[in-house]
Amino acid sequence: MINKNKNASFSSLLSRAKALLIVLSVVLILANFYVLSETRQLARSFSEQQNQATWSLFQLTKEFSALMVLAPLSASNKIQRQKTQLAYELTWSRFDILLTAKEADSFMSIEGARPFFSQLFERYSTLEELVFALHSEQQAVELTKQLDAIYKELLGYMNHNFRIKNPFYQEQTEQVKLLDQTQIGLMLLLFSCAALVGYILHLESEANKQLAMTDSLTQIPNRLAMAQDLNQHIEQHQPFTLCLLDLNGFKQINDRYGHQAGDRALQTLAARFMSSNNSQYFSSYRIGGDEFALVLRQQDSNQMEHALNCALDCFNQEIEIAEGTFYGLSASVGLATYPNQANCYSDLIKIADKNMYQMKFATRTHSRQT
Repeated sequence: MINKNKNASFSSLLSRAKALLIVLSVVLILANFYVLSETRQLARSFSEQQNQATWSLFQLTKEFSALMVLAPLSASNKIQRQKTQLAYELTWSRFDILLTAKEADSFMSIEGARPFFSQLFERYSTLEELVFALHSEQQAVELTKQLDAIYKELLGYMNHNFRIKNPFYQEQTEQVKLLDQTQIGLMLLLFSCAALVGYILHLESEANKQLAMTDSLTQIPNRLAMAQDLNQHIEQHQPFTLCLLDLNGFKQINDRYGHQAGDRALQTLAARFMSSNNSQYFSSYRIGGDEFALVLRQQDSNQMEHALNCALDCFNQEIEIAEGTFYGLSASVGLATYPNQANCYSDLIKIADKNMYQMKFATRTHSRQT
C-alpha cells in the first residue's frame, strides 16, 4: 500500500512538473519570437529613421546653405533679391515637408525632433516679411544675422544627434544590446526547460515501464517482466531453470476468510521470495492469481537444488492472514530447464506448466487415498 501511494505521488509530481515545464517552454518560445520581432523592428526603425533623417536634413541644409550665401547680397540689386526670396521659399518648403509629410513621420517620431524643428520653423517663418520687404544693406545684415542663428542651431542639432556617437545612436545601440542579451537569456532558459522536459519524460517513461512490469498487489515483477527477462537470457544463451509455483489451499483462504486475507497471504509470500537471503538464488515473479514463477540461475545441480529448497522453505512458516490468524500454504512445483529441455520461452512455459499440474494431480490423488 505504501509503495502504491509512493508511485501515485511520484506520477502526480511528474505530471505536474511536466505540464509546468511545457507551459514555461511555450511561454519562452513566444517570448523569443517577441524579442526577435522587436529586435528586427528596432533595427528596421533605426535604419528607416536614419535614411529619412539623412535625406530630409540633406535637402534642408542644401537649400538653407544656398540661402545663407545669397542673403548678404540680397540688397545689392533686384536679381539678387529675387534669388534670395526664391531660396527662402525653397527652404520654407523643405521645413514644411519635414514637419507635415507622411514620409518623414518615422524621423519626426524621434524624441525631441518635432518640437525642435517646429520652433525652428516658427522662427524662420517670422523672417518672411523681412525677406520680401528687403531694400537696404542694414536689412540684409539683419536678415543674414537671424538666418545664421537658425542655421547654426540646425547644424548643431545635426552634429549632436546624427554623428557616429550621437545619443540617439547610442540609445538605439543600448536597446539592441539589451534585446540581444534578453534573447540569449531566454534561449538558455528554453534549452534548460527542453532538457528538463526531456529528463522528466524519461523519468515518466521509466516509471510507466516499472509500473507495467510490476504486480500491483505484491510489488514484485509480473508475467510481462518475466517474459522479458527470460527472452533476454535466451538471446544471451545463459542457462537457467524456470520454476512455476501454484499455491495449494489458497482458494480456501479466500472462501473462508475473504479476499483481503488472500491478498495478505500473497503479499507475505512475495516478501519472503524477495528477501535478501533468497534474492541471491533466484528471481521471483507473480504471473497471475495464486501462481508465482522463480528463475534459478544456477547451473550446478547441487546449487540448483539448494536454490529450490530455499524457495520451498518460504512455505515452512505459517502466514498470518489476519490479526492473530495463521494459515499454512504449500505449492505444486513445475520445472523446465534452458537449454536442456527447450530453446524458446513458450516451450519452457508449457513444460513447466505441465510438470506443475502433474505434481498437483499426484498430490490430490495421494491426499484422497490417505
